[in-house]
Amino acid sequence: MAMFLHCIYICTAFFIFSAFTNGEFQVRSSRKLSDDDDMITVDASGHTGFSTIQAAIDSVPSNNQNWISIYVKAGVYNEQVKIPPDKTFIHLRGEGIGKTNVVWGAHDTMLTSATFASMADNIIVSGFTFVNSYNYPPSKNGSPVKPAVAAKISGDKSAFYECSFLGFQDTLLDDAGRHYFKLCNIEGAIDFIFGGGQSIYEVTINLHLAIYLK
Repeated sequence: MAMFLHCIYICTAFFIFSAFTNGEFQVRSSRKLSDDDDMITVDASGHTGFSTIQAAIDSVPSNNQNWISIYVKAGVYNEQVKIPPDKTFIHLRGEGIGKTNVVWGAHDTMLTSATFASMADNIIVSGFTFVNSYNYPPSKNGSPVKPAVAAKISGDKSAFYECSFLGFQDTLLDDAGRHYFKLCNIEGAIDFIFGGGQSIYEVTINLHLAIYLK
């Protein structure tokens, strides 16, 4: 655990706690995650902690200034998850790609269809798969192709580590702010990464264009 948190800090410290000034990144804070941070547990079975991710996020104090870790156990969470602007300094931690899965099927509009939406600053997300299940998995199922966002990121200073974003049209709305994506997987066919965010991507991209052109 300590090694993992150290890795997250090294990968994101220059980005999450810095600003680009006069051609150089200037560090603003040395705050980092530790094993002693407050932790909330989410378990889909309901055996421990919260049974939904949204309920755990809602429990974080407004205008929080200390890192809070939300540990989400493996499972499929059929819910639309939103981190509002006042829920800052959250580390949302799953058990890995394909293990902790958040699935929703909203579509038609880019602004409200996202399975996962983060509007807060200072957010770290690791070990999740976010799926917009409308038109995914890609197939000729007769459904019309429409905007169906898997994730919408609007807050500043956010980092994603070992996450997967799965969709068909408009998969990842990198809306606004500075973001870092490390060892992530992004799937889509049409505008699958778009928006006005200032982001660094070290990811794998899977295209489904051939299916769309059939």
